[in-house]
Parts: sequence; C-alpha cells; structure tokens
Amino acid sequence: MPTKNPRVNVTLSPSLDSLVTTLAGYERVSKSMVLRELLEASEPALRSVVALMEAAKGASAKARTDLASDLEKSIKAAHSVAHLALAVASNHTRDMVAEAESIRGRRPSRSTRSGAVAVVAPGTVHRTKQPKRPPLSNRGVKS
Repeated sequence: MPTKNPRVNVTLSPSLDSLVTTLAGYERVSKSMVLRELLEASEPALRSVVALMEAAKGASAKARTDLASDLEKSIKAAHSVAHLALAVASNHTRDMVAEAESIRGRRPSRSTRSGAVAVVAPGTVHRTKQPKRPPLSNRGVKS
C-alpha cells in the first residue's frame, strides 16, 4: 500500500540498534518512530547546515575554508556544552538505587536489617528498628 510519506532504509551499527531498541521499549513505540522523532527534533539544525552548504557553494575557496573552520569550532563548543548539560542533569536527578530501595515491599539493605547502628549526623547515633519476627506458628509461611 503506497504511503504519502517517503520511506528510507537505514543500516545501524549493532550498538546504535541496541540503544534505539531499548529506547523504543521504554517509550513503547516502534524503532522507526524513535528515529523519526530524533530526526524531527534535529530538523532546525539540519536546515541550518543545508543553508550553509548552499551558501558555501557560491563562496570563494578562502570563505569555504573559513566556514569549515568556524563550523568545527562551533561543533566542539556544542559538544562541550552538551557534556556540561548532561553533567548538570545527572547532579540534579535522584539516585535510582536509593529510589528503588525506598519502594514499599522491598527488603531493607543489609546494614539496617539486623538492628545495626546507623550514624545520622556527626556525633549522633541512633538504633534502627529490628524487624518484627512473625509468631512461631507462622514462620516459613509466605504472605
């Protein structure tokens, strides 16, 4: 069945395919939808590159060289800004392991299971609660 939108076949490296597959699984969409959304998000940048390439076609050799040099510098700057943004984002997100352990119904970590002493603040010590053991008649019975 013909479609209105043109189709493109893309060959991905195994690592990139794995990333796209994982992302598609988390978003519960197809791999092609993930790739389409990524390309649509980069459309403004692609338009700028095409406009620069068209302008460079009619430019002198020196102007093309200068443009290529400027583009390389801007790409390096963009990579460093993206790296910085990811670092800031990772510092402002919660620790996923601590978040998972706080979910109700999970076993507490080993240090708090046996009534161990926990240091809350420098110089302050408090005892954690010992888990309540089931009565002898219920031991070994899963609830």
